[in-house]
Amino acid sequence: MMQIIKVTRLPVAVSCSLALMIWICNNDVNSDSCGANKSDSKDIPSVFPSRLVPPGLNEPTKAWWVKEVTPLLHVAGRLSERQIKYAAEAGFKSILSLFPYPDDCPGDCGGEYLPVTTEEKKMVESTGLQFVPLLEPLDEWSSVEAVEKFTSVISLMDKPALLHCDRGYTIVFVVLLYLANQTRYDPNFEPRIHTKEFYEISASMGLDFLSRIPVEVVSEITGEPAINLKDETVPRPDYDPEEWLDFWYAHPVYYNWFLAGQIYRSHLEPLKDFGYKTVINVRSGVLHNSEPNQEEVNLLNIKSKTGTYGNGLNPGRQFVERLEETRINPQLSTLYISPTSGVNYEQRNMHEFGDDVGYNETLERIAVEKSGLAYYHFPLHENLDDFYTYMAENRDKLLEVGRKGPVLIHCDSGYRSG
Repeated sequence: MMQIIKVTRLPVAVSCSLALMIWICNNDVNSDSCGANKSDSKDIPSVFPSRLVPPGLNEPTKAWWVKEVTPLLHVAGRLSERQIKYAAEAGFKSILSLFPYPDDCPGDCGGEYLPVTTEEKKMVESTGLQFVPLLEPLDEWSSVEAVEKFTSVISLMDKPALLHCDRGYTIVFVVLLYLANQTRYDPNFEPRIHTKEFYEISASMGLDFLSRIPVEVVSEITGEPAINLKDETVPRPDYDPEEWLDFWYAHPVYYNWFLAGQIYRSHLEPLKDFGYKTVINVRSGVLHNSEPNQEEVNLLNIKSKTGTYGNGLNPGRQFVERLEETRINPQLSTLYISPTSGVNYEQRNMHEFGDDVGYNETLERIAVEKSGLAYYHFPLHENLDDFYTYMAENRDKLLEVGRKGPVLIHCDSGYRSG
């Protein structure tokens, strides 16, 4: 019997906002429900793993690409150095890499470097987080042995833990079967994961483990009969593009609709290559009614949600005085930013379309259109003010966009878009 580790609930309940309302519209295109009555959404089933709070722990705008399995166990794909730092700033205590990445196999996402395992270890530990590599080069991920290895290390890891593989696919298989194994041998364990829940959860996350070997491993771990691959009642993901996980950062919502927080410049080429047709941005523009209206941009070692603009007492967020005051960790080395930085915080973030003030929607528009993707800007206030009027005004255009092919809709954290 594997070691039993107590894990708490699976997350439930998420705010119904833009992407879910688009799902409603797609399933009731002849009605006025998209803009009429707030109570209309109360009986709509969840179409993706729901959450009590947005993903990303303390920094949802920085770590929106994380997927929560339990409050202590979160999953992702292969990480960049910036994402490792974002994970540390968000409050993760450890990072596990399911696969080893040899020194001669660096990764790349649209020109953004993805470190090999030896580099990742140094990067993770330099932020103060624990790093755990799991499998050896010849180990098989879809195996009882992989679940056994995971079980042997998870109790030794600081929580909450961020667990990653290449695309956030194989790690989910291992984590869910770890939970299923604990369910089998501990009558008090929660969340309770049996075969039924395994396939419901994986399908809702857009993941397909419906092939012979994974099905056999699920049966061996749960102690329950293997499903019939021809059984049409077994939940199956249905998304376009079918290989949407090539851009694993996205959260699938409905068929060809995917949501995200603030995308990076390096994401545009992969989005185009992987079959996306349109980017919809619901963040604020540079101006609103001729007044400055920029939202914040993510900055390393700088707290989020402190306000873009100054007032009579304080300067704007990206003035040195404010940056010094809003550092997450004033004791960090300047090497945290770069070998040549004179300060231990980021002052500007062009990677996420930032300028000297904050997030600049115009810069994103120019970059997206230059990439060949269609771009639409439908700004939505962070408080979701008058959301149903917003949907009534934009429904027809949103549905038209969706008919043209896969859509990525984003805001800063995924809250408004999700």
